[in-house]
Amino acid sequence: MSENDRETIENFDFTTIKLERGHTPNDIKDKCFGLCRDYLADIWLNVTIDDVEVKRLSGGLTNQLYYCAIKRDNNNNNNNEENINDINSKTNVPIEVAIRLYDSKHFNNHNNNGYERLTDTVVALIVSQNKLGPKLYGIFEQGQIQKYYKHRQFREPEQNDPNLVCDLATKLAQIHAMDVPIKKSGNWVFETFDNSYDEANRLFDLKSLYDECNCQTFKAHDLNDEIQWIKDKITELDSPIVFTHVDFRGSNIMVTDENDLILCDFEYSCYGYRGYDFGTLFAEWGKNFFDFLKAQNFPNDNTIKPFIDVYIEEMIRLKGKTFTDDKRNTFEHILKEIKLFTLAANMFVITLSIKSNESVFVDRPFDKKLQLTGTEIIYKNYHQLKNQFIESNAF
Repeated sequence: MSENDRETIENFDFTTIKLERGHTPNDIKDKCFGLCRDYLADIWLNVTIDDVEVKRLSGGLTNQLYYCAIKRDNNNNNNNEENINDINSKTNVPIEVAIRLYDSKHFNNHNNNGYERLTDTVVALIVSQNKLGPKLYGIFEQGQIQKYYKHRQFREPEQNDPNLVCDLATKLAQIHAMDVPIKKSGNWVFETFDNSYDEANRLFDLKSLYDECNCQTFKAHDLNDEIQWIKDKITELDSPIVFTHVDFRGSNIMVTDENDLILCDFEYSCYGYRGYDFGTLFAEWGKNFFDFLKAQNFPNDNTIKPFIDVYIEEMIRLKGKTFTDDKRNTFEHILKEIKLFTLAANMFVITLSIKSNESVFVDRPFDKKLQLTGTEIIYKNYHQLKNQFIESNAF
């Protein structure tokens, strides 16, 4: 691949792509309306399908997400909107919801004897009850009905808001302190790295692709060796095993108009290294949503410090001496976890991408060469950050 092609990839406008999983079913309005009637009842039994609005929400790379609401007809002489709001206030039944329809998971999907959503259902209920995740109105075999939140994602402006950063650290501590009745053994991080690499080699002739796409970083730094290096470092650091969100990135942190934080998409949540949640969050620090290929200007320690301080304070409140007696719960150790698992979060993206044989973009055909050249840039950025950390004795 020529340098001109590479430049095209680096300057590609990702905002033009639909971030959706699969195509919208023709009968989606009927399906959503039926679910609301079955699970919400009340006012939903007194309207027809013509009174309902259904639209696709973007951003779901594992599930399909839809907005379903009873229309507010401002031109209706019967004051339809006032009547609906009045009924809603009396019954506490929502007139607008978000409906998640499951698709197959990309990883962490081999438990529970083939029913990969059992853990997801348990976790969704618990985080809803603890007011950490979206309020649940219904759970059915193919998905969930949740409260609809008008929100923005947790991005650079939110990262620069001290109050929101403190609130986020508090909520992450509350997640990590939870005792959830699911399997507490296993090492999904290592399993995902190894399985993805093995599957990539089974599906593709990677060395030939490296040559064809001029992937200099992949040729200079053997990916299998790099996976082993980061696994060794993670083992050496010994991050505590806690209940983790796993996909703790800005797109899964909703900031409402009232500046409340609602965490969503707990479907991959499980017990694992707490550092992975830190790393997933800080791997995106200073980046916007579509900055997939942008090299990171990693935040300095003073920027990270308020987050760690609040996290420790909340964990002490929740766990007391159980937390303070563990030498891994110092500021210094958590700072090391953040930096090492930032690399791990990048490695996760690299390994998952290199083995992928399907497009994550609903309106784009799968192109392995295009995908690989993009992954090559991410791998190059990973090594630049790794070298920066090593030079500063970060871990």
